[in-house]
Amino acid sequence: MPNVEASKRDLQKLIGKKLDAKQLEEAIEFAKGEIELVEGDRIVIDEKDTNRPDLLSAEGIAREIRARIGIEKGLPKYKVRKSNVSVIVDKNMAKIRPYIAAAVIKNVKINEEMLVQIINSQEKVCGTFGRKRKEAAVGIYDWSKLKQPMHYRAYDPRVKKFIPLEYRIEMDLEEILLEHPKGKEFKHLLEGFAKFPIFEDSKKVVASMPPIINSQLTGKVAMSTKEFLVEVTGHSQETVNTALNVMVSAFGERGFDIYSVKIKYPNKTIVTPDFTPGKITVEVDEIKKISGLELSTKQIVELLKRARYDVTIKGKKLLCKYPAYRPDILHPVDVAEDAIISYGYNKIEPEPIRISTKGSELKTKKFKRACENVCVGLGLQGVLTFTMTSKEKQAEMIGFDSKKEQFVEIENPVSEKYTVFRKNVYPELLEFLGKNKHAQFPQKIFEIGKTLELDSKAETGTIEKNKLCIVFSGKGADFNVSKGVLDAIADNVGFKYSLKENKTQSGLESGKSAEIAIEGKKGFLGELSKKTMQNFGLDQQTAVLEIEI
Repeated sequence: MPNVEASKRDLQKLIGKKLDAKQLEEAIEFAKGEIELVEGDRIVIDEKDTNRPDLLSAEGIAREIRARIGIEKGLPKYKVRKSNVSVIVDKNMAKIRPYIAAAVIKNVKINEEMLVQIINSQEKVCGTFGRKRKEAAVGIYDWSKLKQPMHYRAYDPRVKKFIPLEYRIEMDLEEILLEHPKGKEFKHLLEGFAKFPIFEDSKKVVASMPPIINSQLTGKVAMSTKEFLVEVTGHSQETVNTALNVMVSAFGERGFDIYSVKIKYPNKTIVTPDFTPGKITVEVDEIKKISGLELSTKQIVELLKRARYDVTIKGKKLLCKYPAYRPDILHPVDVAEDAIISYGYNKIEPEPIRISTKGSELKTKKFKRACENVCVGLGLQGVLTFTMTSKEKQAEMIGFDSKKEQFVEIENPVSEKYTVFRKNVYPELLEFLGKNKHAQFPQKIFEIGKTLELDSKAETGTIEKNKLCIVFSGKGADFNVSKGVLDAIADNVGFKYSLKENKTQSGLESGKSAEIAIEGKKGFLGELSKKTMQNFGLDQQTAVLEIEI
């Protein structure tokens, strides 16, 4: 977990109240932290929640404490003044590092404690919320040394040169990646690109090479700095906006003046920072149920105001507005948690267990175990494959249109091989056989595993299913073999099924496949088409059986 180092004197000044050691320790718990070390005026706080980038600075912790102990309530207000500053984004950035957000900070009065906080906050936001600069990298510059409009461009790495931070010699972009310590550390973020990002002013004075390093000329903030420019780059506008809001709101807590910046993309213009609050509606009864506390609506509203929400009562529901620097509010349970924190976990009295229970194996577990026993008894070999896979394997290779098929997808996958959760198990088993053609055939394998599908009616928008998949490959692997195994499983486990013509499952031979209905659950069986076999590199007859269990 990240540590936040601060001056105790500075922290108490930001809180607006002098707290003794015990009071400060309890107050920091409201900000999801614990005091790890106190040395004179130096205090080290261990933050327990990496989903709260706003709590990774003394300013953010103080802001949270002020509300929790009743000094302030509701949404914090930050005045954003208009400016004529703009950032022009080149179209070539679309495939490299496409998004940027920025703000100008004026009326800056920095002392040593503040400077340490600015640098530490920048590093913490980049390292945790920014996923080590991959999703968000923050740059801070001396605004007096730059001329607007600013430009976010891509350059040939051997053409553009500047002096990187803490260096005295000019280097081209490729040299920076190969020789500068930060270049070596973060060069993987630009691997594979022919051109690299540059953030520069109208005179082509370089401010930085995002997300690697600032320039020595403009990218070094000192105690003499009176105004500075803050920018954040990344792969999602929402993420860079949140990171900017975290940084800028911390400056607002210091009393610095915040000025907006126009971000001019080739096809649109936006203005940042944007402190428009997020909104979520929760049921009063749901908060009571989650918390286990008998609270009145008025009490819940008061607790949420102390968690920095603005709350409007709508009958039995609460319309909650939360700060734009909080990316962690995704579900009513998050709102309930904030109410409980304001109430105080230590105040909750534990209740004795008033019922006796007797443990027993879940029906689904029994069914799964019975299926496994039958499969092993039939001489099938169990295998285990990944639940994460690719659209190509789950759709295109078995005859579906990947553009029409809907999957539960990973927003920022690290590999093209693992971008979605599987809906069917058999493509993974076919790949397994295709990679093991050197083994003796016939092959008879099975897997009982989880699949995931989109479901708008479900609370999470997805539904998880357990499926049994059996694949035969080799001489005699036909429809009748699959059906015979289905009969054996049905007889031994104890269920009835019906078959009908296959009209939904692609990748199977027409007339040699069928859909299965089993007491409200579905499945299919049949022989693979020659094209599907070819796609997976299989040269022997193959049959599949897959059912929900």
